[in-house]
Amino acid sequence: MKFKNIKHTHIFLFALLIISIGSCKKDDFLSVAPKGVLTSLSTFNSQPNTELFVNDIYNNLPDPNGAEGERILDSWTDNSNATAAGHEGQAKIRSNALSAGNATGGPGGTLDWGGNYGKIRKCNVFLQGAAANKNVYDPNWYKQRVAEVRFLRAFFYAVLFKNYGGVPLITIPLNNLNGSDIFTPRSTSDQTLAFIEAECDSAAAVLPLKQGMADLGRPTKGAALTLKGDVELFAASPLVNTTNDATKWAKAAATELAVMNLGVYSLFTTSSATPIISTTGSGTTNTAYRDQFLAKNNWNSETIFAHPYALPNKGSKREGLLGPVIVGGSEQAWGGISPTQNLVDDYEMDNGKPITDPTSGYDPQHPYMHRESRFEQSIVYDGSYWQGEVFMSRIGGANQIDLGSSSDISNTGYNARKTLDESINGQLSLSQTPNTANYQYYRYAETLLSYAEAQNEAVGPDQSVYNAVNQVRARVLLPALPPGLSQVDMRTNIRRERRVELAFEDKRWYDIRRWDITVKGPAVLNTPEYGMYITATGGILKYTPVIVFQNKYSEYMNFLPLSQGVLSQNTKLTQNPGY
Repeated sequence: MKFKNIKHTHIFLFALLIISIGSCKKDDFLSVAPKGVLTSLSTFNSQPNTELFVNDIYNNLPDPNGAEGERILDSWTDNSNATAAGHEGQAKIRSNALSAGNATGGPGGTLDWGGNYGKIRKCNVFLQGAAANKNVYDPNWYKQRVAEVRFLRAFFYAVLFKNYGGVPLITIPLNNLNGSDIFTPRSTSDQTLAFIEAECDSAAAVLPLKQGMADLGRPTKGAALTLKGDVELFAASPLVNTTNDATKWAKAAATELAVMNLGVYSLFTTSSATPIISTTGSGTTNTAYRDQFLAKNNWNSETIFAHPYALPNKGSKREGLLGPVIVGGSEQAWGGISPTQNLVDDYEMDNGKPITDPTSGYDPQHPYMHRESRFEQSIVYDGSYWQGEVFMSRIGGANQIDLGSSSDISNTGYNARKTLDESINGQLSLSQTPNTANYQYYRYAETLLSYAEAQNEAVGPDQSVYNAVNQVRARVLLPALPPGLSQVDMRTNIRRERRVELAFEDKRWYDIRRWDITVKGPAVLNTPEYGMYITATGGILKYTPVIVFQNKYSEYMNFLPLSQGVLSQNTKLTQNPGY
C-alpha cells in the first residue's frame, strides 16, 4: 500500500505536560554525550510534579495505532502483504534484506533499541528520584507508582528481549559522569528473563486486581502476571528453549493459570452491533468477537492491558489508514492491511473442520460459504459488505485486486474488518481522528491460548488444555475440539487458533519466530504469499489463488540486528549472530 506521509498525534488518557528538565529528554543510554543534570530538584520534591513525570512515562508506551506508514507487525509475516515502497515488512523482512546497516525499529519505532532504552531511562530516573524524596509523598501513592513504573520498565525490557534476545540490564540513570561504566555488556537470555520476571512479581504483589475509573489504563496485578507469562512463553518456545526443557513450559503455564485464577477476566460475549451480512450466503449475528475492539466496549471483561485514547483529535486513524480503499466510488482509505490467502485458508468451516478435511464441505469455487464466524468478523472479501456496499475485488470490481501494487488497493483481494469501526468513514478518520477504541496489548483470549499451549507442551493435552481452547472456540460458535487428540495434533490446533483469534493484533511476528517455523517446518517466511484472483464469466465466478509475493528469509533474522550506530556507541556490545 502506498501510504501518504502523515503525522499522527495521540494522547494518553492522563493529562500530560511537557516537563522541561534534562531527565525527560529522549535519551539513548549508549550515548556518552553530556547529559547535564539528571533531575531537577523541583521534579520530585512534590507529589503533583512527580505524578506528571510518571504520566510522561505512560505516554512512552508503544502506540501501534499511532505509527506512520506500515502500522502492523502482521505485515512482517504471512498474515498480511502490505507492499508500499519503504514498508519494511516486504522491503526488509520478507525479502531477506535486513542487516546491521539498515536495522529497523519496527512500525512507529516501537521495537527500536535506543528508543526503548530512552524509555527505560525515564523509569530509572523516576525510581531513583522518587526514592530520594519519598517522605514528601503519600505512602500508598508512592508504593503504587513504584509498582507501576517497575511494570512499565519490565514492559520495555520485554519488547527488547523478544526482539533482540539478551540485553544490557540498566537499573540506574546513566550519563557521562559514569565514565566507562556507561558501557554495559549484554546479559544472557536467561538473565534478562529473570530480571523481567522479578520486576513483574514485584509489581504484581502491589498492584490492585482492578483499577477505578480514574486510573483506567494503569496496570493491574493481572497485567503484571500476563507480561510475565508472555516472556516465559517466549523463553519456553523452540527458538530459545532448544532442548525443549518441559520445566520452562510448566513455568509459563503456571503463570498463565495464575491470571486465569484471579477471577477478574472473561471472554467478551455481549454484542449490540449491526450483524455482518454478505452476498455469499455466509454471515453472522454473533459479532462479540469483532465488537470488543469498538470504542463503546473499551475496558470490557476481556481487557487485561490496553492503550487508551481521548478526543478531541487524539484518537486513532486506523479506519483511514487500514480500511478498504474504494467506497462509494472514491478512495476513502489506504488499505494498509492486505490479508493473505494463506491466512484466509486457516479459518475453519462453521462445523469446526479445517478446509483441508475432505469431509468439511469446503468448495474451492464457493470458498467463503459456511466459514467460521471470525472469518466474517475479520476479513472484507469479495461479496461481503463494507459500510452498506458490496465489496468487489474481482476483476472489474471497484477494488479489483492490484497485482502490480500500483495503487492503494489490496494486492491479495482482501481487506481487514477486525479492529476497524465500520461506522467511521475513512476520510473522516484521516482528517478528524475520531476513533477512541483502545489498542489491546493483552486480552484474556490470549491468556487462555497461551495456557493451553504451555500446558500441552509441558504435560500433553489434559482436560485443562481442552477447557481453555474450547472457551475461545465456543465464543465464536465453533464446536469443541474432538477428544483423544495427540500432543502434536493439539499443538496444530492451538497454533491455528492463535493465528486466527489474534490476527492483526501484532502477535504473529512473535509466534512464528518463537515456534521457529520461519524457515523450518512449514517455513512460513520462505514460502509464497497468495491472494485470490476472481473472474466472472456469464455470471459465474471463478476463484484462482495467485502468488503475490515470494517470501525469502534467513533464520538468523529471528532476532533483530543492533544497528551499526548502537554498536559504535558501546564497545562492550556484541551483535546478534548472522549479521
